[in-house]
Amino acid sequence: MRRTTLSTFAAISVSTVAASADANFWRYSLTSTNPWTTSLTAEFDPVSHRFRWEFTATNNTNGYWLCVSPGQNPQGNPGEFAAIYFDASNLGEDMTVTPKVTVYGYSAVGLNSWNDGSNAAGIQTPDRIFSSLDPASASAITALSATDSGSTRTFVLEMDASVIQEHTPLYPAANGDPWTGVGFGSLIGHWFHPVTGFNGTYGTDPTAANYNYLTSWSYTQWGFGDLANRPTQWVIPAPGALALLGVAGLVGVRRRRRVG
Repeated sequence: MRRTTLSTFAAISVSTVAASADANFWRYSLTSTNPWTTSLTAEFDPVSHRFRWEFTATNNTNGYWLCVSPGQNPQGNPGEFAAIYFDASNLGEDMTVTPKVTVYGYSAVGLNSWNDGSNAAGIQTPDRIFSSLDPASASAITALSATDSGSTRTFVLEMDASVIQEHTPLYPAANGDPWTGVGFGSLIGHWFHPVTGFNGTYGTDPTAANYNYLTSWSYTQWGFGDLANRPTQWVIPAPGALALLGVAGLVGVRRRRRVG
């Protein structure tokens, strides 16, 4: 398996803008000339727990592995963060697929949180948190896609991450640090591996603990992204835009009354 280190990202300066979401949120945006990640946007609403991770690549990326923190590099800090496995293994040229997403407590055992829940000796039960294959949980997903446009590939995950943020880790951090899941604020850190050749299998026995969760995963090549303590932007709806919407609504009401 080959490892490619991501080139240095350039942060995009984002001012207060009209947000597509209904509430204020933290946003982090990056651009790069590296084929693994030419652009990336992360968003997190600390009230609703809306989490969004979107990135574009120019190579044959078909999945990723991700941990997000409110500042530090997540690597080597078990019991604090969620480990997200995003599987778009069926993505081909000029098509869009619905990926599979499973989430686990990060165990600091390489990239194997899906299989080993703790860095203690031996193989420990994984700390399984969420699977998009579970019909009872899938409603938390609000956007999930992988799209090949011919020259680029774009990957989108947006969800109500309350199930992650409110999770009690099966193996809490030994140093007493709190569980932060996928949340971040004025700072963000991440450990991010876009991969090619993603291949995963999932539990199919409804009576087994690994039902709808990974039972194996592999990849051909990865890109490696470690970031720590990068500043984010607090995004709020633009007051001017909201005021214009209010005026337009009043005008519409008045016109309807005259017609009546």
